[in-house]
Amino acid sequence: MLARVAKLEAQRAAPRSPVEIVYGSMEAFAELAEADIAAGKLDSIDFPIIINCLRKWHRDGLWAGWTKQANRVWER
Repeated sequence: MLARVAKLEAQRAAPRSPVEIVYGSMEAFAELAEADIAAGKLDSIDFPIIINCLRKWHRDGLWAGWTKQANRVWER
C-alpha cells in the first residue's frame, strides 16, 4: 500500500525541467555559467542574456511545452 501511495505522490509532483535534471536547479546552472563567464569561457555580453532567458523559460514552465525527440533536439 505504501508503494502505491508513493507512486501516486510521484505522479502528482511537478515535473522537473531539463535544467533541474542536469544541474539540480536553475541557480546551480546560473552559478556555473557565471563562473565560466568570469573565466572567459563564455561570452560576457551574450551569455548573461541567455541565462536570463533560461530563467524565464524555467520559471514560467515553458519547457513543458517542448519534447525531446529521439535525435536529442527539443521541438515544440
